[in-house]
Amino acid sequence: MELAPTAPQTRPEAPASRADERDEPHLARLCALRPEVETVLGGTKHAGELGEATPEARAQLLEALVAWRKDLEGQMAESRERTLDARVLAASLELFRFGEEEVGLRRHDPDVATPLCEALLYHLRGHCESEPARFESLAARLRAVPRWFESQRAGVTTPSPELLARARDVVDGLPDLLRAVVDAARVASANDVLAPALHQEVAAAAEIAGAGAEAQRRWLIALEPTPHVPLGLKALDQIMHLRGLDLTAAEVLDIARSISEELRVEQSRVIRRGYRGRKPDEAVAAARGANKPHSLGEAMAWLADLTLSSRQFLAGAGLPQPVLLDDRVVVDVMPAVLAPSGWPALLLPPQPRAPRQESLLLLREPLGPQAEAMLEISVPDLEGACASLAYPGRHLQAVWAHVATSFARRGVPLGTISTLAGTWGLDMVNGWALTSEELMREAQFRSSASSRLIMIRRTLLQTLLAAVDVCLAIGRFQPEQAAAFLVRRGGVRLPQARALVRGLLRAPTSGLSALVGKVRIEQLRREARRRWRDGYSEKRFNTLMLANGPIPLAYLFERLNDPPAFVTDVPTASFVGAPVA
Repeated sequence: MELAPTAPQTRPEAPASRADERDEPHLARLCALRPEVETVLGGTKHAGELGEATPEARAQLLEALVAWRKDLEGQMAESRERTLDARVLAASLELFRFGEEEVGLRRHDPDVATPLCEALLYHLRGHCESEPARFESLAARLRAVPRWFESQRAGVTTPSPELLARARDVVDGLPDLLRAVVDAARVASANDVLAPALHQEVAAAAEIAGAGAEAQRRWLIALEPTPHVPLGLKALDQIMHLRGLDLTAAEVLDIARSISEELRVEQSRVIRRGYRGRKPDEAVAAARGANKPHSLGEAMAWLADLTLSSRQFLAGAGLPQPVLLDDRVVVDVMPAVLAPSGWPALLLPPQPRAPRQESLLLLREPLGPQAEAMLEISVPDLEGACASLAYPGRHLQAVWAHVATSFARRGVPLGTISTLAGTWGLDMVNGWALTSEELMREAQFRSSASSRLIMIRRTLLQTLLAAVDVCLAIGRFQPEQAAAFLVRRGGVRLPQARALVRGLLRAPTSGLSALVGKVRIEQLRREARRRWRDGYSEKRFNTLMLANGPIPLAYLFERLNDPPAFVTDVPTASFVGAPVA
């Protein structure tokens, strides 16, 4: 695993951001309390620190967020944009509070290493004034890891077996990430960028962090698991209400059932045309087998080429355009600490305050035997991952949000603090990612029978995950039953199915976000055509979608009444047709 730091970059002048200076004191207080949030945002003032997870520290965090909300509420009369900022932060804060005080997911989830590892990855690859400053702060942060783990343990009292297993898998992968940090310091030292003494300091700090990880692993082994307890229908419906989804659990199941049947009919059509005489699983295996890579390195090279091709393709396809001339997606190896997600490809979005809007698209050989695992990263799968995670998907959506919206609107990544709060706006984020795959297919980007079949299969999996998400929460499925269902109906292998189920247990309603979001986006488009009539254009609709940030789609239905001049109000609108680098 390379994950070498990126050299500081310069970029052309970007459009003005909607960031408000009055938010800065609140953001600074939040970052002082939780320095890992600052790292995700791209700041460096507290780069050598880690926050605390004691009850007192979490109370201070909640107090800081409440103070920010009150300040925003006093500014609501100034403009409709500030009104939306205040509403979004207040609503996301209610979801955070519900997760902390009512649901208490932290009691059941001992995986505290994932947000730490993501912060370390951003730290290693993110921007800094100089390479010595980066590694000095990395060393300081690594030395704080044992104390940080210790402060996180108090809140975990009733871990489920599935989340306990996931937490152990993450901690087992931490030494791999620590080695990557030391290797990066060694390379920098060999290139005379770092003094040898600083390289040794980083290596010594990594040993301290490794000892902290080993203590965490022993603690996890000693924990007594308790059987998984479903959230219950009432709590699930309340979470969906707080997320602004305007649906009940029963309605989500009905939508999933209906769409899965539609997808199966469409799958049969594609098979009759291109794979006549084969059963669905056989046709999918044939589509993937004819296009599978022979190694992870080959798959990464294909994915990097697809990313460049898709960015260039947007310019002439009538699809949402890059808003900056120099944003980019870097393909790299997924660290072992992120593999327990179950997905073969993950995106770490760009840091808002970094000198360059650069995402990390991480690819890992899927879990299980290599011959079977490689089929999951076939060319059609990589095409889908590129569309959903890079262009015009998650990466492009994040860059638009960073340029066009305030930090308050974006929820100041509360996902690094609370897994439930991290589901805020996921109907927009994951719904847009799933929609992006369909947009690229409709625009004939690398169209083929195999691509169409695998896209249907990927959408079917998202649809089944929505149903499984609900069934786990209301107690209709136990975790192993849910994994078996995904194997039987979704065609995924058991190791991936178990990993996906554990992710749903960790963040309820995350699994239904993609399906619900895609359905809502289709509804939003139909309603926009009805209301705007001759004023409708794809540019106007895509600007509405992307320029408002990662917020629940319910807010965008309200914005359909905004005048057409709204597009020209958005600072990025003139860049929609900017030439692609």
